[in-house]
Amino acid sequence: MHLLLGVFFLTLSMVLVFLYLAAMSMLLVGLRWLWQRMRKTQLPFVFSRGHIKRIIYSCLAVTLISHVFIYVSNRAHWCGEDNANLQAKEYFVAGQPLAGLRLVLTTFLNPDNPVLQPLHGLQQMIYIQGIKYLPEHDGEIGVWTDSWFNYPYIRRMWVPYKTSKTEPSYRMRKLLDRIWFAMETMSTRPFADKQMEYEMYQLNFPRSAFYYIIKNGYYADRFIGSSFELLKEPDYVRRSRSLYEWSALLRERWIEREYYVTIKKKYPKIEALRQVVELDRLAYLIRSSIYSGTFSCANPDIPLYVAARHEFVDESAEDHVLKRLRRREKRQADDLYAIGVEGTTPAFLKYLLKQYCSVEVLGTMNFGYKNKEAEERRIKDQVEYTFRNEIKILEERHHE
Repeated sequence: MHLLLGVFFLTLSMVLVFLYLAAMSMLLVGLRWLWQRMRKTQLPFVFSRGHIKRIIYSCLAVTLISHVFIYVSNRAHWCGEDNANLQAKEYFVAGQPLAGLRLVLTTFLNPDNPVLQPLHGLQQMIYIQGIKYLPEHDGEIGVWTDSWFNYPYIRRMWVPYKTSKTEPSYRMRKLLDRIWFAMETMSTRPFADKQMEYEMYQLNFPRSAFYYIIKNGYYADRFIGSSFELLKEPDYVRRSRSLYEWSALLRERWIEREYYVTIKKKYPKIEALRQVVELDRLAYLIRSSIYSGTFSCANPDIPLYVAARHEFVDESAEDHVLKRLRRREKRQADDLYAIGVEGTTPAFLKYLLKQYCSVEVLGTMNFGYKNKEAEERRIKDQVEYTFRNEIKILEERHHE
């Protein structure tokens, strides 16, 4: 029964995609005809039955071949003897061709584009039917959610339509909650299908977490300056703690299963993203302790932050992941370094730990001054202005 239902959804997907391709082809033909008429050529394009048949046959062939190929390859990959939740997998493999097409289209179009909504709707139908057959406490549901509905946004850092940096953005909050659900589910529930746990959760979690830390300021009423507001929210602090712990646990799982060396060599970007998430969440946890009145140089998060930053920055270390990534994707590596070390929050952590705890950390913000003293003075001025409220709190408690 599940095989037949899976094939039924696959057929629906092929019909829908065929209609999309046929409509697009007709549009192109119509535009060509209109262009020739506007240019007043003597022999305008003749829209004959032969042209229509060729278009329809070509679209049908492309749809059939691509869907069958993706379906068969996914079925061989996810429905083997070593896999689990095989009833649900019938729907997962049936939905993968549609998910792949949506991913290609969202490379160029925002996932909220109205043109894509029928495709999203069918994907949702397959999802709702398939997850009925997943065990209630299995982490695989998080993989389906993350892969089919979150990744189209995450891949290109898209935000939903009507997302504002100066007003509440409810669609963005809904997306962030869905990403959180997927991350929490994958990180806290066991996987019956270990292949899916490794290939889909462990390799994809860091990029979901990275998107989340970059965009979670939209939980505030204003994205601009949101960190100062969110640091006072207990729920935000708890989520920051959980996200750090899940990121740290992921590396422990890699080490435990002897994947970690392979991850760093084969997927350095994945590990670099995970390290940036760790750095970012530890920094925010330390900052939140200032507002809660619990800041102390004995805070156990401080040595964790210092060690994580040292690992991220020190390129003399063996198998340094950022150095390895820089050989392949220099721009990506530079961007991640800027976020992890050269942003205002990392600069404040460096200032904070040195000024109040006499603790040195590696890496510094760079304004490009040739004179070192001028560079340090510029950084100090920037930090003291941007974080003046937190410094004021620290100074008042220091003099009590």
